[in-house]
Amino acid sequence: MSLYSFFIEPFAYEFMRNALFISILAGTVAPLTGYWALSRRMVYLTDAMSHSVLPGVIIASMLGISILSGALVTALVLAILVSAMVRKGNSSEDGAVGVASQALFALGVVLASRSTDSKSLSHYLFGNPLSATYSDIFQLGLTALLIISLMLWAHPRLLAVAFDPEHASAIGVKVGRADAILILALAGTTVIGLGSVGVLMTISLSVGPAVITRIFSIDISRARFVAMGIGIFSSSVGVLFSYHLAIPVGPAVALTCSIMIAISFIVRSASSRSTNSRLQVSV
Repeated sequence: MSLYSFFIEPFAYEFMRNALFISILAGTVAPLTGYWALSRRMVYLTDAMSHSVLPGVIIASMLGISILSGALVTALVLAILVSAMVRKGNSSEDGAVGVASQALFALGVVLASRSTDSKSLSHYLFGNPLSATYSDIFQLGLTALLIISLMLWAHPRLLAVAFDPEHASAIGVKVGRADAILILALAGTTVIGLGSVGVLMTISLSVGPAVITRIFSIDISRARFVAMGIGIFSSSVGVLFSYHLAIPVGPAVALTCSIMIAISFIVRSASSRSTNSRLQVSV
């Protein structure tokens, strides 16, 4: 097989071009929000959202309305429940996330048992961008644009809170509001993941690129953009190999990102050993 056939042949089909575009949207937005989630130690919340959207997806499917809208509403419900339990119920954030997300997920399982459309629902959980339409691309593209704009607007607040929440609060930054903005962005990211790589695979694209920037100790001013680049690369390569290996797109993208983390760790470890060896020789 020629390089031309390997890289160009898959995208001769419209459904593959749509899958690539919609996966790139996820690969752009998820690392951006995931970077700040990792900085604020909200990775568990990111994972919880991927499970808690299930009842919204099923209810929307039953009513014949936009499944993306149902997912967004459910993600926002999770954010409100967690905020209420932390503020009014004196609960820890991890405890509130665990209780609220599992309650919503259990509700989703109960509703799924009453639904006859299990195949299409599994596509939303594990990803099926091959079926993306122009309408889906438009909706997710608009959502991605809104999330990126929100994150750029909130960047000074997120930066201050990520470094030192107590100091940020002392100088007048509303930490709760900054976290609420991040939670809202994570909810939107879950919606994009729902229509692309699947909500259960989105966590890989959210956290994986950010972890790689930590492995190489990339400066915070550049780390966000590096993470987004890694996400776009993982999405593109995952879509390409999903075609040639005949595997689902969502898991292919997630595995690509995971392999990149493993390679980064090996390279970093080898570089550290090499540096230590040179230092010992010079001494």
